[in-house]
Amino acid sequence: MRVSIVSIGDEVLIGQILNRNAAWLAEELTLAGCTLVEHVTIGDVAVQLTQTLDRLSLASEMIIMTGGLGPTHDDITKDVLTSYTNDLLVVSEGWLSHLHNWMRERGRQVTERNAGQALIPSRATILPNPIGTAPGLLLNHHECLLVALPGVPKEMQEITTHHVLPMLRERINAAREQRSEYVTLLTTGVAESTLADIIGDPTEFLGDCSLAFLPSYHGVRLRIGARSASPLTREQELWRVRDVLMQRVGTHVFGEGKQTLAEVVGLRLRELGQTLAIAESCTSGMLGARLTDVSGSSLWFLGGVMCYSNASKVRDVGVDEQTLVRHGAVSKEVAAELASGIRERFQSTYGIGITGVAGPGGGSEQKPVGTVYIAVSSPQRCVPIRFQFGDDRHVNRERSVGAALSMLWKELA
Repeated sequence: MRVSIVSIGDEVLIGQILNRNAAWLAEELTLAGCTLVEHVTIGDVAVQLTQTLDRLSLASEMIIMTGGLGPTHDDITKDVLTSYTNDLLVVSEGWLSHLHNWMRERGRQVTERNAGQALIPSRATILPNPIGTAPGLLLNHHECLLVALPGVPKEMQEITTHHVLPMLRERINAAREQRSEYVTLLTTGVAESTLADIIGDPTEFLGDCSLAFLPSYHGVRLRIGARSASPLTREQELWRVRDVLMQRVGTHVFGEGKQTLAEVVGLRLRELGQTLAIAESCTSGMLGARLTDVSGSSLWFLGGVMCYSNASKVRDVGVDEQTLVRHGAVSKEVAAELASGIRERFQSTYGIGITGVAGPGGGSEQKPVGTVYIAVSSPQRCVPIRFQFGDDRHVNRERSVGAALSMLWKELA
């Protein structure tokens, strides 16, 4: 199934909004077995959308559009599709009823502008949107399926998950053609180049499978791909290559698929009935935010302190003033006292302390920008480690969060 993605909206085109919709769609479509033809971003210009549909329909069996389904003058998608398919707009009584119910639940009334969202191309199939006012639309035009989805990410994801992807999987399975399937191993605490050295020459074991290295601030993903018309063959090949990789680098693998390191750490803490508290200086709450992104984190995450100043390190976490005088705020000694102090204050099983020079200023010859000390304290020991990252403030903070989670994961292993 060859699919193209069209993102519509001036705000996306000029970079005012980051285009996460296309990335999410591309990943989900690939996992469903589709072949991605092209991503296109265009502004709110009718002729551009028409020309784009003309071009992409030659190479695509489906074109998925996001954006431009709202109630304002710059939302052009529905009108363009109606004209493009030589159709006309009619009132969908079912969707109008949905709009009245949706507004009533929120203490509002349907205005004339809102009611316009119940105008649907007569030959279109409505893809219900349970969390918004704009429905998704499905049209069949000259053997190319045209799908229009709202630009609001949660609404787009909801419609795609419950309507678009099941339809695609059904068509792909019925066709019994070759398709790709993937398994992704998630590693941490090892650089991409080192990982490649440990794995060795992939051609020795890949066969017809593929292997991609996908690095991030929190680790390297190893994506294994298998292509066949047979689901059994795909599964067997994926697991064969997975087994080889696990034998070679399994000690660095913390999970699979879309798991995050924070989720895996949290699951392990929950299994062990253990808890965590954190003291953050240079990351200033980023680690805490990552941990509390995990549903159910209140069962194992007790809390933390953003101890950015030296006074806060002393007052709120219990760092010895003399330690700061002798070694400086960015030191393994302070990181260790942060980790041990926060563990004692919160009476948690584990404590993490982070202190560093995020940059771009504040570095010295001995401690240049990117110097970060992270310590993990447990009832048995406290382990501080020095990291030397780069000169980008945001990257240094992100990498610090990843390193802290990696250290805790190894401690819990």
